[in-house]
Amino acid sequence: MDLLLATLDLREVVASTAVAPLPGRPRGIEGVVFYQGEFLPVLAWKDLPGGSVPEGEAGALAVLRPRLGLPIQRLFGTIDPPSEAWREVDEQDPTAAWVSGICTMEGLQLRALDPARLIALLRRFREDR
Repeated sequence: MDLLLATLDLREVVASTAVAPLPGRPRGIEGVVFYQGEFLPVLAWKDLPGGSVPEGEAGALAVLRPRLGLPIQRLFGTIDPPSEAWREVDEQDPTAAWVSGICTMEGLQLRALDPARLIALLRRFREDR
């Protein structure tokens, strides 16, 4: 799945490292990595509604400001989509719980990841345990 991430939500992108699994892994978290002297939780894409297991290895880790690592396979750079390229996410779309909108550019549908919605979803997962 191709995603958009606002640069304001991104702390940095670092090389991928081995993720240490957690005992009794909480839903939505694959495990942790050691990042800047602290343990950083790493997202489990497969646990998200509408998410899937990416093919192949993650080449990098996008570190969000809310202290969450996103395993990614590639990074294309920055874009500035025009306002007419955007549409709302349909309520029936399973990704609506963690995506803020969909941008169509050059034939691609790019989902805008919403870190606040994503963190809220992960908290709901934890409460449902």
